[in-house]
Amino acid sequence: MFTPDPDYVPFCGMPPLPAELMARWTLDPALLAGLALALALGLWRVPAGGGARASFISGWGLTAIAFVSPICALSMALFSARVGQHLLLTLVAAPLIAHALDGRRVPPMGGAIVFSGFFWFWHLPTPYQTTLQSDAIYWAMHLTLLGSAIVFWSALFGRMDRQPISGFLSAILVGAQMSALSAILVFSTGLWHDWHRAVTAPYGLSAMADQALAGGLMWVFGSLLFVGAIGLMVVRLVARAESRAGIGHATSPR
Repeated sequence: MFTPDPDYVPFCGMPPLPAELMARWTLDPALLAGLALALALGLWRVPAGGGARASFISGWGLTAIAFVSPICALSMALFSARVGQHLLLTLVAAPLIAHALDGRRVPPMGGAIVFSGFFWFWHLPTPYQTTLQSDAIYWAMHLTLLGSAIVFWSALFGRMDRQPISGFLSAILVGAQMSALSAILVFSTGLWHDWHRAVTAPYGLSAMADQALAGGLMWVFGSLLFVGAIGLMVVRLVARAESRAGIGHATSPR
């Protein structure tokens, strides 16, 4: 049984009641300074042309929303909100940021393995509980999740044309591991995270229902995104094969 430190207040604060939620914006000076520094570095390093800068700014903006908006406070009450925050960071913000970066130096499968490892690790009971006892561990969780997701997506984008099979297999791996974790959460007969045991009721959910909802969100949105990504890669593979066949036919002697 997890027993929280009564003297420690987590970074996002204590779980809010529904009536308090919309007033719970996280305007921590260190957080705002870190976001401002990340934006400045991105604008300095990312080229202005080709939509790269717009993609980076969009991803940065979604990252800021994940931490500054009431999503942060809601994640202290609902595990499903924490999972939603992680999905926003790793499956939406990260690919937008990655689109602006050069990922050709990283093998897609290597990026997939690292991201999958962090995704499982931080959602397991003991590591998850430690993030509720230390700001340093809380930020270690989010920085490794977001960072490894950016590495994975940038590797996938950077090598999609030169190594399509590797990208295809890496997307299958990430989608499969996310589906497996989702299924475990949905069908588990025991509560994974005791922190949420007594704080979900004001939102009309039992802790077990909240856990199943978290798994469902991960399953539906994760699966849809990776099915779409895999479908896009198949289309590109077919188009590439047809293009090569067309060039070969056009240059063959008659």
